[in-house]
Amino acid sequence: MSQILKTSDHDLFTSFTSNREIDEKHVAQLVKSIQQRNLLHINPILVDSKMRIIDGQHRVEAARILKTDIYYIVSDDVDRTDISKLNSNQKNWNAMDYITFHTVEGNPEFLKLSKFISTYPDLKVSVVITIISSKFTRNTAAVKEGILDVENINFGHQVAQALAVLNQKYQHEFIYDSRFPIALARAMQDENFTLETFIKRIELNPRAFVRCTTTKESYKMIQEIYNYRTSVNKIG
Repeated sequence: MSQILKTSDHDLFTSFTSNREIDEKHVAQLVKSIQQRNLLHINPILVDSKMRIIDGQHRVEAARILKTDIYYIVSDDVDRTDISKLNSNQKNWNAMDYITFHTVEGNPEFLKLSKFISTYPDLKVSVVITIISSKFTRNTAAVKEGILDVENINFGHQVAQALAVLNQKYQHEFIYDSRFPIALARAMQDENFTLETFIKRIELNPRAFVRCTTTKESYKMIQEIYNYRTSVNKIG
């Protein structure tokens, strides 16, 4: 078993650029917990031989604030590629934490995803992952492992641009929620669907263009609006 060391020199440690950003709220919670009972000695941080933090950057920040010793283990058996796996067993990473990690590590699919997200910041990350995938699904487990399906990314751009047009025209809050964008993407997969026609049909029946509680209901709403007062080129 590796030796547990301790130091009061918190500046001894550095972080990898691919590690997640410091969450000040989480640090504050750790500070409070340590003040109540300091268990840092049985929960050491993990660093490599260059003192770069693999796991434990929030504990280091909390110890720095409290000016208390930090305990650490030096190991070269793990490296920066293990950061996301180790952190997922501590404070849960959200989707953007994993995306940032794999983007900084140079994963080409995640580079495309990050560019997409920065281009369309109003879209939720979960929606983006869904609409750019070939199977139209969100595989969170795969994303954590650095596996991302971006085969449908060109279609994703079309959906994002259609949402921007609708938002500019109607400014309804639900346009960028987690339900309507996916429903619209599904409608756009129908060969009879055009955005111009959809907008014209909304004008004929504006009261029908409302927030829905599920993606299924959102799609039904789009379908009913699109097929309103027409017997041809309906969407199914």
